Amino acid sequence: MSEMSAIAFLLFLYGVYFACAEKYEGCFSNNALNPELPSPVLEYTSVSECTKKCRSHYYMFAGLMNGQKCYCISRFGQNGPSNGCDHCIDDPTNYCGSFAAMSVYATGQQGPSPPRRIEVTRDDIDALVITWQPPDIPNGNVTFYTVRAVVVKTHASNVLPPVESQIQGGVSNSTILRGLQPGTKYNISIVASNTQGLSEPAYAVEWTLIGPPDKPVTPEVLERGDSTITVMLTEGHSEYGPISAYQVVVVQTGTIPPIGPHVEYLNYESASKQGLNYYVTAQFDPSDFHKYKRFIVGDGKMIGGYYNIPLKNHFVSAQVGQVVISRVGEEIQRSYSDLANNMFNREATATGSHMDSTALALCIAITILSILLAVSIFLYFVLRRRHERFNMRKLPEQQELTLQGPVYEVDNMGYIPEDIPERVNHYQELKRKVWSIPRNSLSVDSFVVRRGRFGSVHTGTVSKDDGSSSPVTIHTIADGALKGSDKRHMLRELDVCIRTSSMKYLAGLVGTCETSDTLYVVLESPPHILKSRLLGARSGDAFPTDRILSISTSIAVALQYLADYKIVHTHLCARSVGLTNDWTPKLMGHGIAKYALEDVKYTRWTAIECFDRQKKHQPGVIWSFGVLLWEILSMGGTPYSNLTLDSEVEEAVTRGVRLPQLLDVPDPIYEVMSSCWRDDPEERPTFDELTRLDTLTMCPITAITEPYLPELELN
Repeated sequence: MSEMSAIAFLLFLYGVYFACAEKYEGCFSNNALNPELPSPVLEYTSVSECTKKCRSHYYMFAGLMNGQKCYCISRFGQNGPSNGCDHCIDDPTNYCGSFAAMSVYATGQQGPSPPRRIEVTRDDIDALVITWQPPDIPNGNVTFYTVRAVVVKTHASNVLPPVESQIQGGVSNSTILRGLQPGTKYNISIVASNTQGLSEPAYAVEWTLIGPPDKPVTPEVLERGDSTITVMLTEGHSEYGPISAYQVVVVQTGTIPPIGPHVEYLNYESASKQGLNYYVTAQFDPSDFHKYKRFIVGDGKMIGGYYNIPLKNHFVSAQVGQVVISRVGEEIQRSYSDLANNMFNREATATGSHMDSTALALCIAITILSILLAVSIFLYFVLRRRHERFNMRKLPEQQELTLQGPVYEVDNMGYIPEDIPERVNHYQELKRKVWSIPRNSLSVDSFVVRRGRFGSVHTGTVSKDDGSSSPVTIHTIADGALKGSDKRHMLRELDVCIRTSSMKYLAGLVGTCETSDTLYVVLESPPHILKSRLLGARSGDAFPTDRILSISTSIAVALQYLADYKIVHTHLCARSVGLTNDWTPKLMGHGIAKYALEDVKYTRWTAIECFDRQKKHQPGVIWSFGVLLWEILSMGGTPYSNLTLDSEVEEAVTRGVRLPQLLDVPDPIYEVMSSCWRDDPEERPTFDELTRLDTLTMCPITAITEPYLPELELN
């Protein structure tokens, strides 16, 4: 289609839209003095201006009377039709009513006006109570309301999906949204629907209550003095709120103290007055954790307003615990570790020494027996081999050997059926290539982040040999219940993570953990998501815009690394990029990790040639990278935000529409982005060229012009 033909076609569509919007419904009896008539919204107006004004007020119809007055109405014709409408003075092709008759036009509005007066209150740590008033202009009966909560800011390390609920219209104007993430800021939208269409959304923003932090690791006792105990503390973690403070508590041996998110221990003096056998001996901020990681209980110092009193009397053999505190305003949640038992005495030491000697002797004996057993097995196979060769030489040369079927090499475990060696071989490979995590080192949260193709996805923590712990994403796979085709596909997806796990800019594979019925695939979980940090910058949170090009370059390096392994990243956008605390990007979503990503509509990031084909290719990833770069430079803006439907995006891109140059983006950078969106995939830049983005100059971002519309991005 030529350029002139395209313009003519657009003008035709433009004319069709307004023709439908200004459809003439007819002339109907009415009187300008009718007390039921609403007040006119315009005087001396045209048909076009009248219908446009009434549509902006969400009315379905506009009425003109006496060639002068414009009324916005939801119904008409109560007094029957009329022949008394006159032509408009300035537009003889249309009618403008009369003193006793009204000319009625459709405005094109179908759905109701937006709901009103949204109020959000907090009900529980994972729930919000939402109330609203129905639309002023229902344009019929409201059939239902759609309430949707989208994360704006969160303490969670994983991507949180939207939560949505539908409420019957006309019955209720309130609901409780449950299953929300504690300590998270949500953008709440409410859309009213009638039988003809949807209203525009009404918005409100609210935080959920914070939840208790994860249970701390039990302090490790390092040594004991006459009136002190030295312990090793472990940093806390919380997906439900900030880590605000740490406490160290002392409990008399034999005492079972109360614990709970709202239980607060007293200092030593107050606890003694009340006859309590437990107290807080120190409190410090998270920023000071490195100073108190190795903590001496009973050193006699004041720490955070608490007296770390030397251990004496019935606290000499006390137990030590750690408390992690989360606080926002007046909300406080606590989490208590198990208590470290510190009862040491000489008898126990002597017994321990005796046990150590016995254990050493047993180890030596077992080692010797193992060596003898290994030598015996080796000799057995050598003698067996010689015996077989001797028997083969004794066969007559003319004797014909016949095989009744395929020969399998069988060991002393017997024949392995053909339908299961893939699983056995796979786990042998895993043990050689990745860390086999002990089950007691892996903590899996009960909350399901997503339902993936092969199982559920959770958050959790993994404890390492050095005592540290890290937040992780965990795929819980009941691989014994998978069909053969699903299992093969799962192994291929897992192999992608195994082959690429050592790359600095990829969220890599931490390891696997296998139980009798479950395979846990443990992946690195960056503390931040790029999309969330970009949107946070719109609310005043810090984002280093001077590092945008270096972040983009690092993402291009990660994509080049995947391309070297012939891996095509099919989910590239700001939501699939993690960030560390030092702003290092961590690309997610390759291999099995893509099942943990938020459910995004990827049409807005899809290359023009990939709309109608299932197979993806690297030039298509280059296109997506250009859109991602635009998304970063717009501080999380929605690509093609003026187009609502995916089909409209496809049509526009096919016609040659591309994302606009943003206000603060220099020409050289926009030229790079535009080159990523060339129609011919062969003309797009390579990843190697994109890794030199940080050699360009970036202007400070002074204005955010592109809207963020989550309903257009998320399923």
